[in-house]
Amino acid sequence: MSNAYSAALNYLAARSRTVKETRDYLRRKGYSASDIEEAIGRLQHSGLLDDRRTAQQWVDYCLACKPRGRERLRHDLLKRGIDRGIVSAVLESVDDDCEYALALQLLASRPVSSWSRAKLFRFLLYRGFSFSVIERICLANENLTED
Repeated sequence: MSNAYSAALNYLAARSRTVKETRDYLRRKGYSASDIEEAIGRLQHSGLLDDRRTAQQWVDYCLACKPRGRERLRHDLLKRGIDRGIVSAVLESVDDDCEYALALQLLASRPVSSWSRAKLFRFLLYRGFSFSVIERICLANENLTED
């Protein structure tokens, strides 16, 4: 077993990683390009390194624990180096109704009634919710001020 492969296994032990994250980690550790590609290939072949599975796990985690909109999820996954095709496929399950429910969940513990419409809009937009979902939320909270 090569040192790069062992280092990658240790890196993957903490949590699921993408190919890009693993490759970058091994580069920082100083392994040669050929050792890195060999280790990546072995990990992918054995199923220990799978960008699609990692992306799906991240989306599932965010849907359950950290409500975020589709655009924020897309940004996070692309930043982690996941291919656009995989990102699009994984995010197909997050439709407007799902996003609306996530936004409501996110706002449940916040004093939204005292917020201005602009503050609510910025809050949800920063978290990646679509304009249509934000508009539905704003319409549902008619008592918002216009400031």
